[in-house]
Amino acid sequence: MHLLRNSSLLIVHLFVLWALSATALGSFNFSGDQTATESRYEQRERYKTLLYQIKTNQHSRYESNKAELANYPLYPYLEYQSLIHRLSRQSPADVNEFVDQYSDTPLASQLMQNWLYSLGKKGDWRTFISHYDGSANNTKENACFHAYALWRSEHVERALQAATDLWLVAYSQPDECDPIFKVWRNNGGLSREIAWQRYENAIMANEVTLANYLERYLSREDKSTAARLKSFHVQPKRLISEKSTGPDTPRGRRILAHGIERLAKQDSAAALKILKNVAPQYQFDPHVLTHLYNLIGVRLARNIDTLPLLESLTIDLTEDQDLVVAQLLTQIKQLNWRSALIYLKLLNEEAQQSLRWQYWQGRILLGSGSDADVQQGREIFQSLAQERSFYGFLAADALELPYNYEDAPETITHEQVHALEETPGVQRSLELFALGEMTRARREWRFTTQDFSNIELRIAARVAEKWGWHNQAIRSMITAKAWDDLAPRFPLAYQDNFIAGSRTEDIPVTWSMAIARQESAFMPDAKSSAGALGLMQLMPATARQVAKESRISLRSNNQLTDPPTNIKLGTAYLGKMFRQFNHNRILASAAYNAGPNRVKNWLDPSLPLDVWIETIPFSETRKYVQNVLVFSSIYSRKLDQREPLIFAHERRDFSNPELSLIGP
Repeated sequence: MHLLRNSSLLIVHLFVLWALSATALGSFNFSGDQTATESRYEQRERYKTLLYQIKTNQHSRYESNKAELANYPLYPYLEYQSLIHRLSRQSPADVNEFVDQYSDTPLASQLMQNWLYSLGKKGDWRTFISHYDGSANNTKENACFHAYALWRSEHVERALQAATDLWLVAYSQPDECDPIFKVWRNNGGLSREIAWQRYENAIMANEVTLANYLERYLSREDKSTAARLKSFHVQPKRLISEKSTGPDTPRGRRILAHGIERLAKQDSAAALKILKNVAPQYQFDPHVLTHLYNLIGVRLARNIDTLPLLESLTIDLTEDQDLVVAQLLTQIKQLNWRSALIYLKLLNEEAQQSLRWQYWQGRILLGSGSDADVQQGREIFQSLAQERSFYGFLAADALELPYNYEDAPETITHEQVHALEETPGVQRSLELFALGEMTRARREWRFTTQDFSNIELRIAARVAEKWGWHNQAIRSMITAKAWDDLAPRFPLAYQDNFIAGSRTEDIPVTWSMAIARQESAFMPDAKSSAGALGLMQLMPATARQVAKESRISLRSNNQLTDPPTNIKLGTAYLGKMFRQFNHNRILASAAYNAGPNRVKNWLDPSLPLDVWIETIPFSETRKYVQNVLVFSSIYSRKLDQREPLIFAHERRDFSNPELSLIGP
């Protein structure tokens, strides 16, 4: 009896091991519930067929065939598409049934929002109100419909308050707000003060187009004031020639302060002069004055010509950390090491302990000439050299030490990866990824992993890495703060394409991969707010010019989300920058980020290279250059090339090319 039981357990155990082995062999396949005769490929093809039936109104055929995919991970997406395609015909029961059944997917919220919108469009206000929950997931359109639904349902006070809240934003509301805004205005909601408040909000948010539209709602008395505010916002230098700076009223003071703040970005010396003239005449809040003086001070400190004006500021120059940093950077750029050390001591404790300012403290102390200071500087650099960072690698170079990459891979087992890969949400994400539905795939992944623990996120990164979903693997590792597991954070993605492009352009492949890692984290369909596209974030106009110069076929902007095309064009543009800036990756990287003309204006060969990088005027470009150099070094290690952080020929484009313990 016991022998029979043990034999049964052994058979079960062997079967489980066989199943896991079979899954391991088919690493791009789920074991799931699919039959032995139907592959995942066939299921995907059937899924596409059913989607086509839905979209071409073959509803009866879809209903007859859908059971065949009842166990397919994307079955909820078929049901969602079926409901959406005939949304106006769905009853509350149909919608609620779907929401309840698929609450573990992002589809539940999407369906509810789409259904609410359809209710609003056809004016079913009773049903709308009964299902609108006021959650953060609601769209702007549905928020507008909700306010109007309240009005139509005789919840007058709530409706008018909701309309006020919708009005007092610094952005344009959708057309769906027009009915409730009309009701609200007819009921006296749009007072003179509220009309002005939104206009002012729009200007302060730089929404000038919206402000132009809102002028129609301003009172006659406020239109001249509005013109003044917009004038100071758009052309702040008009403040310099204005005979009158406006009335000493709360509104007048806000307009004047805004104009001075805008002017400080263009002409800090003129802004300071105006502020000094008007400060005794206006009852400015002390905090507003302090803010303006600090802002002007930061701008003055960035320009050597205006630096002496800092002494005339009527504030404590040590209180504002941004102002301290601005003055510190100016001293570093002027190579005034004693003054720089003084400003370093004025930083708060947290800032002083950062790698950035530890580096500069050590850098200054090493060149002081004092044995004690040199020893302290050496100790700082020895500590920094243990860090995987731009400053850590610079310190290691100065001490002639090897870089510490701090690569500590997380032990993730095959069983852990397989178990997570088999969960419904991850299966849906990966199926959408396999089908090229990237927006839905990312949405499903975010929804599924939003409550994951750090270890679950690390496992999820391994799943994404296994499928070649590099961007999602990187994002999961970042969310998990798993900084020291470099394999999923720095994948050798599209390696053959980068090697081919880099060889053609005669640029380091490690550098081109580092640029892509920094630009998009290897997201093929990435699109920036400025319109840059693809892995290497190319602007369409730049891509077209490079394509023409390099004789690369580019028929449409859509090709820029194709990795091979994007890499070919991106490496071609990198090669152009590389040759334009004397084969110097530091300058070429800055040019790739900020534009070559800016870099030409910034370039000062009289500065040491670390000083030049540290004082790049755009903080985004400074961090970009530092990251790209470190990432290049990491990729050189992965490719077993052992490149330095900075090549010798790159150092020679700056003064003090041999950064060593000699110091400043």
